[in-house]
Amino acid sequence: MPIWKITPKGPVKVSETRLKQEKLLEEHLEDWIISDPALLGEPLFVIGRQVMIPDVKDRLDILALDPEGNAVIIELKRGQVKDPVDIQALRYASYISKWRFEDFETQARSYLGQSGNSEFNFNELFEQFCISAGVDEVPDLNSDQRLIIVGAEVKDKLGSVALWLREHNVDIKVIEVEIYKEGETLFLQPHIIVPLPVSRFTEVGRPRGESSGLWITDGRTWHLEKRCSSKTKEMLLALDDVIRDNFIVDGPRWNQKFYVAYRIGNYNWIIVHTHSSALVVDLLAKAGAFNQTDIAKRLGVEEFDKEDSVAEKLGLPSSVIVLNRNEATDRVRLRIKEGFDVQSQAFLDFLRDAYKAFPK
Repeated sequence: MPIWKITPKGPVKVSETRLKQEKLLEEHLEDWIISDPALLGEPLFVIGRQVMIPDVKDRLDILALDPEGNAVIIELKRGQVKDPVDIQALRYASYISKWRFEDFETQARSYLGQSGNSEFNFNELFEQFCISAGVDEVPDLNSDQRLIIVGAEVKDKLGSVALWLREHNVDIKVIEVEIYKEGETLFLQPHIIVPLPVSRFTEVGRPRGESSGLWITDGRTWHLEKRCSSKTKEMLLALDDVIRDNFIVDGPRWNQKFYVAYRIGNYNWIIVHTHSSALVVDLLAKAGAFNQTDIAKRLGVEEFDKEDSVAEKLGLPSSVIVLNRNEATDRVRLRIKEGFDVQSQAFLDFLRDAYKAFPK
């Protein structure tokens, strides 16, 4: 859709042009995205440009992190976006999937020109980025990889491949950019082609409340097959058995995008946030009912310290923190990883105490 300039004489269509026609290169498109990654429709923390992959000598255009800790591989094309850019991006994602925390830290240090600065703190930078994006819990780093492909015109073959990849749980976004020109001024208009935009009118007329959160027809499959890894899927199914076999609750409720809920009356008692590397279990309890140190000893887990660095947090095994919500209630947050036995007697006894401590 064209851009119109409103003048005293009425609307005037702004002329469309092409990157190639304006003698602009992919590096110019890189410059714009580096300057403000919001051009791609989301907050991104850029940590690399023209990143050389060791051993294979491949070079990806832009490397970034999103607020969920995913590595984001961004590939740019000045002209038509067509294959083999999709295969190229997948290859880069496979390389980056092997990176560890220190690899991202080294890359960020180099990109930000801090190689000789002993006070450079990648932990703090990433944490600040997450907070500014509205994320209150710093996520695991590189638990998954995403692809964003940007170009002037998307060919049918690439669009078909991108849709197929999304159906098979590969997070790929394809963005088509249009360039307009008036005098010496250029205007850029990005369009997200894949995934297709969802109409904002789909909820019009629906009752408000939790039922409006039914965003997906099969939430169970979504959480077990797309949110969880094989390990956390196994843990979630075992946890579900323990809860349903021992307590009178309404659940599991699978219909939320990021968590599974178990309710008592009109309130969530347990919320299980699903991730590929861990399950984050929130329990609602009366204020003062639990002591963080006591829970850690009972369950054989570490105490989670909000003041720790990102690296220290990510390196923790299963952990617990007790957070005060208000005068009446606390939230007990258990971050359980592989090796934590959700079917142990100690954990069952803790859940029974938590059930009694629910603020009815």
